[in-house]
Formats: sequence, structure tokens, C-alpha cells
Amino acid sequence: MLNLSRSKTGSNIIMIMHSAILDMTNETILRNVYARLLIEGQLVKPRGLQVLEAENFDYELPPYCRFIKFAARKLNIPYIKKEFMWYLKGQANDVSIAQHAALWNSAIKDDGTINSNYGQYIFGQMRQFDNVVRILTSDSDSRKASIVILTDKHLQSNDADTPCTYSLNFRIRKNYLNMTVRMRSQDAIYGMGSDVPCFSFIHEMILHTLREKYPALMYGMYYHSNDSFHVYEKHWPMLKLIAHDDKFEQYDCPQMSGAAEVRFLRAMEFDEVPDEYQFTKWLIQ
Repeated sequence: MLNLSRSKTGSNIIMIMHSAILDMTNETILRNVYARLLIEGQLVKPRGLQVLEAENFDYELPPYCRFIKFAARKLNIPYIKKEFMWYLKGQANDVSIAQHAALWNSAIKDDGTINSNYGQYIFGQMRQFDNVVRILTSDSDSRKASIVILTDKHLQSNDADTPCTYSLNFRIRKNYLNMTVRMRSQDAIYGMGSDVPCFSFIHEMILHTLREKYPALMYGMYYHSNDSFHVYEKHWPMLKLIAHDDKFEQYDCPQMSGAAEVRFLRAMEFDEVPDEYQFTKWLIQ
């Protein structure tokens, strides 16, 4: 069983305010998220699986705070790249991700699609990425620049795979592009490790696209809101390590160079990559 006793250090951890986060290292920001879960979590059994869960759990990340590389977590960077490229394709019937992570095999529906392929909602026929850009280009103060993923159709079906993410919303405030991701459910160990970088990449893509209209626009905060933030029982020892003293490795990928590279990424024609597109070169390695 997980020891839920409050350590002296853990008891002093508080919600970090926006101004303080900007002065903290990625390690401190991310470790704080896991320490809070260890403190605030309660034991529940959805689908009969025991988890430690914190309800209504929020965290916020500054620009480029993306990779949760604690030693115990063993973050799989090559897989994150594959998942993001899968999203970029925007194809509902693309199940190629199952070649890189077997867990996706059980999510494939009879019609050959995967509900949690977020790319189909962001870049596919709905073109919600472009709609976000259109809305904020027309009205920089808009509150409508949202990408919606979870729908009533998902909730009413008997599919094994239900998207965990409700939406991504983008706002320009004080000349910063801020993003809020809202999820009904997030696994703090494996889910967060892939979700954060992929959503952060989307944030950066929209930033550079909007800079064609607003050249001085700056990269704002990533706010993440979970109805249920949780860790499964088999990962409780890992959670305790990460929350306290597990070794953290800072990892940074190249930044996108601008709107032209965003268009290049979306075209997915990678036979010849210009030298200045260092993010793309990293992504396809």
C-alpha cells in the first residue's frame, strides 16, 4: 500500500503563483506537481482499478517546460516524436501509432479509427487549428479560440477508447499567447509525459502562425486543468520517487523558427528539410 503520510517538506508545498513559476527551474515546477498529487490524492477504484486521485487538479507551465525526464519515469522521447507526427497527419483512419505503442491496438475501432487520435480534431477535416488562428487574427481579445475534442458522441458510445481531453483554448492577453488544456482524466505518469510536450508543440505552432499578424506576440503560459489527475497502484513507488528526490535530467528540443516552418511541418514533406528548420530535423530523427 502507498504510504500517504505527510512529510515535513511535502506539507509546506503550496500552489505556485504565476510570477513565482517564471523564476523556478523545470525540475522544481514538475516535481511540485507530483508532490501535490501525493499530498492531495485520495484512493478510488474506477473500473475496479485502484488509483490515487486528486480532483480538480491544475498546474501551469512556462514556455518550453515540456519533458518530464525523471530517472524513474524513463521518458520515451522517440515515442513522443512519433505521437506528435501522428497528430500532424490529421487522418482519422491512421492507426500507425500502434506500431510504436502496443496499447493503441485495443483502441482501434471496427471502422479502423482511434477516438484518441487528437490530430483528426486539430488538423483534420474540422481544421480547428486554422479556426483558432482565424478567430484570433480577427479579434485578438476573443474568448472563442477553442479546439474541441471530447463530444457527446464519444460519451454515448461503447468504444473502449474515450478521449481524455475536452479542449484546448487560446487567448492573447497582455501580448502573450496563453493556452488552457482541459481534461476529464489524466494519468500523471504515462499520460502527462506525452500530453504536455504534444500540446506545447501545438501552442508553439499557433504562436508562430499568429506572429504573421502580431509580430511582437510572446509565448505565454500553458495552463492545464484536470477533473481527475491520478496514478495507478503499480506506479505508486515511482510517484514517491519523483515527488521527493528522483534524479531529473533537463532536456530541451530546438525551438520552431517561425510560421514558414509551421507550414512545412503541416505539409509533412520531409525529404529535404531546410537547415534553419532545426525543430523539424529533431522531430524526424
